[in-house]
Amino acid sequence: AVAAGRISLGGLARRVHAVTGAATKIEGTRMPIQKVSVVIPARNEEATIGPVLDELNAAIARLPRYRFETLVVVDNPQDLTIGVAQAKGARIVLNPRAIGKGAALATGFGQSTGDAIIIFDSDGSHNPRDIGIFLDALEHGAGLVVGSRVLGGSDDHNVIRLFGNAVFTLMFSILFGTTIMDVLNGYKAFVRDVAVGYKHRAKGFDCEIEIAARAIRQGYPLVEVATHENKRAGGKMKSRALKDGFQIMLAVLREGLAYRAWQLFHWRRRNNSPQIT
Repeated sequence: AVAAGRISLGGLARRVHAVTGAATKIEGTRMPIQKVSVVIPARNEEATIGPVLDELNAAIARLPRYRFETLVVVDNPQDLTIGVAQAKGARIVLNPRAIGKGAALATGFGQSTGDAIIIFDSDGSHNPRDIGIFLDALEHGAGLVVGSRVLGGSDDHNVIRLFGNAVFTLMFSILFGTTIMDVLNGYKAFVRDVAVGYKHRAKGFDCEIEIAARAIRQGYPLVEVATHENKRAGGKMKSRALKDGFQIMLAVLREGLAYRAWQLFHWRRRNNSPQIT
């Protein structure tokens, strides 16, 4: 299991749940974040992308210490999403494959230039006023910050989503030895190294598992912060319970068992190394 640890977060402690750590309390900060990339996957979200970007731009304006870029990754455009997003100052990235959220995010990550990356939904479910809390957690030692609906609540849950999230999060926690409570929430922030420099396998909503698994394998501390999920502001939900649930389950098993095998290999290697006396 990943060694439990504490992240030194000062006044943020009441809103933060340490999931994994680097064995001991992390003092001080990681390299200061200067530029932040906000990556927003969007497929036919003309009804919501304008208000979402208005609120995001207002939140960004309250964080002058960082430089921001906003990338809207458009999947298979069939409406006015591109024009609306451009009018709000976003940079448009076309995802030619148009095969799901994970593929769109991988395209956006590859085009981003920030020291830190934030995933933000285009349907109005995420609160941009929480971005400062995500970035504070990164600067205080976290490598991945997950917005937790368990801690912050949701206006958009139903019984099937609640059950699936609970089951898959429990599976993930057992396989990776974490205490994470909401691994599937798409509101995430992480240091650049978590998302770039490797081939992304996840094409759909299983990307949430892949991102968290990669952060753990790289030894980055994970924390969750309380964030409230708003009800979708418009448009159609893109997730499908059975299809996406099956992909997520496979991703949890694939990533989790690979991680366990990696741990076993390194444990045997350490124990079989000759001892110098």
